[in-house]
Amino acid sequence: FIFMGIAALVGGLLFTTFAVKGVVFGGKDNDLLLSMPVPDSMLMASRVVAIYLENLIFAFFVLVPAGVACALMSESGVGQSVGFWVRALVAALALPLLDTALSVVLGAVVAFVSARLSKGALGQNIFMAALFVGIFYFSFNLSSMMNDLAANAAGLKEAVGWALPLIWMGEGIMGNWGRLLGFVAMCALPFAVMVFALGRVYRKAVTAFQGKSARSDYRLSAQSAAGQRKALLRKEARRFFGDPTYLWNAGVGLMLMVVMGIAALIGRETLREVLGALRQMAPGLPVVPIGVGIMGFCLTTAPIAAPSVSLEGKYFWILREGPVEARTILLTKLNFHMALALPCTVVTALCLTLALALPLWEGALLLAGAVVLALGHGFFCLLMGIAFARMDAANDGVIIKRSMAVNLSVFVPMGVLALAGVLCWLGSRWGAALSLALPLALLAALAAVCGAALLRKGPAMLERL
Repeated sequence: FIFMGIAALVGGLLFTTFAVKGVVFGGKDNDLLLSMPVPDSMLMASRVVAIYLENLIFAFFVLVPAGVACALMSESGVGQSVGFWVRALVAALALPLLDTALSVVLGAVVAFVSARLSKGALGQNIFMAALFVGIFYFSFNLSSMMNDLAANAAGLKEAVGWALPLIWMGEGIMGNWGRLLGFVAMCALPFAVMVFALGRVYRKAVTAFQGKSARSDYRLSAQSAAGQRKALLRKEARRFFGDPTYLWNAGVGLMLMVVMGIAALIGRETLREVLGALRQMAPGLPVVPIGVGIMGFCLTTAPIAAPSVSLEGKYFWILREGPVEARTILLTKLNFHMALALPCTVVTALCLTLALALPLWEGALLLAGAVVLALGHGFFCLLMGIAFARMDAANDGVIIKRSMAVNLSVFVPMGVLALAGVLCWLGSRWGAALSLALPLALLAALAAVCGAALLRKGPAMLERL
């Protein structure tokens, strides 16, 4: 539970720190709400609740499986009592309070730095990249710490003494009510202090953080003639790379996929040894489908085209009043998605082919499967973006992180990947060729159906918006 608590805390910080700038301080309705007879601290608390709920979901996804594992594997049977699950529930509700307090404070720092830099997005991207590097470094060290724990379980508390609240959480879940109440207090107190302290300066903070972006909205500059498609592509690129929330939520899957491919290429000797051992234990191991599945998981977490229509927001009419056809707008958004996804897919497939020393035909199948999935995912993302467009969201973070279009664009393709895995298993019972052909046919069918629907129905759907 100590290590699972650390994972929940780090994961929550990773997913919510950069949402704070948009959700807490960057709401589009701040001017309206701040003019109402409502205390600033209450408005601040209502904004923070959204961050808390996101951390709460993450904590449940981490702590509940840990509780199930304890119930099934603990020799003492402690995990099978009602009191155990009551204490686990209390811990799962309290931990996001600490996570939220840290996320909001770090998010306020990001917003402050962004407002002070001439190019705020660049500063946020640098900060986010540094945070990612730190988290991955910590994660690798956490793995080695768990290995050390297996050899010396008695020294756990001394090894992670810096994580005192999580030590108390673990002891509390296992039966120590005093430590559990102490853990709740250690989570609730920073949360209350954060809400009270930032609530008192909330109006000033919102004004300071939004001042620079408000002025840039009215700055006129010369525009070079470049043609419709090129101008629209530049607009999409400016939005994607100029909004850290968009970049790091919709693009991190592609970054991780490329990093995975490069890491596999660097550690190819070790990877080949592991693959050889697995093939000895499981002859006929489907390496190509597994590789496509791993790459596909990364691709599905990069729904770049899904929020692009909703992000036009209340200014969408300006784009539609221009001499640009609806089909051109859609193809531009699709082309931008593909311009990012396809090169990353090709590079990763080549790295995995070289790292695993795959035969040429297997490497070609790996590349073909990943490319077909990338195409189908791009078509599906844009379809969902039009079908579930939301032009009146309070802020861009809501569209990018919690909209129906984005959720469907992530989880439905994941379900298709799972179905492809089932088809691969079924096909392997009749031959190796079918184990490759069936999942590839499913992915190709997804790409063909979504592509045809987008080209035929997409322009009319966009017109109706």
